[in-house]
Parts: sequence; structure tokens; C-alpha cells
Amino acid sequence: MLDYRLFKQIDDCFASGQTDKARRLLMEVQSRSIALRDEMNMLNIRLKTLEDALELAKNLFNKDGFYWLTTGNVTQGPFCPRCYEDEGSLIRLERNSHNLHCPYCQASFTGASRAAGGLGAHHAHILPFI
Repeated sequence: MLDYRLFKQIDDCFASGQTDKARRLLMEVQSRSIALRDEMNMLNIRLKTLEDALELAKNLFNKDGFYWLTTGNVTQGPFCPRCYEDEGSLIRLERNSHNLHCPYCQASFTGASRAAGGLGAHHAHILPFI
């Protein structure tokens, strides 16, 4: 924390002609100001991280044992429940034949095709060339 009495001491040193002492005190004030700026930057980063986590918590929901994320009007997922509950990571599950598979923790969820309805096989639309 910045000690405002230092400003008075610096003024007194300049008034009495003790410029070297005043210079040392100014360097101390500068050092403390830099430390405060660094602390403010760190606290701003922590605040942004907490705000992002709060926003994620508002838009994340559990359905049929899997985690889903709503962003705008789009629902994304399913995400691995193990990864989210153990590490807080949102890892999208991949389809392997008749089950879902986590590419990170290697967890396999059998019989999950109905729960992950939005993850079914998507067929491409073929656009004819003119």
C-alpha cells in the first residue's frame, strides 16, 4: 500500500535541500506504485476468470448424465461428465460406433445414443453444381 506520508517527507526534503534523500524516497514511491499496478492487474485477471466461471455456470446444465452448454440459441455438447466433475474441463464427447467416448480421459459411455440426441450421424446436404 502506498504511504501518503512519503509525499510530505519528499516535499520537506526538497524544501530543506536534501535532494538525494528526496530522490531515494521518490524511487521508493515509484517502486510501490509499480507493485500496486501489478497487484491491480492480477486482481483484474482473477475477477475476469471468476466472471467467466459464473457465466459458464449459468449456461451449463446436466441432462441425462451429460453436461450441455447453451450459448445464444445453440446448445452444445454433450461434454464428458468425468472431466467436468474432476477437473472442471469441458471436453466434447465423440461418437464411437454405438457409444460415446471422451478423447481426454478415455471414458466410454455405452447406450448413451438416446441421451446425446443432438450428436447423431449428420448427413451432408449435397449442393448440385450448375
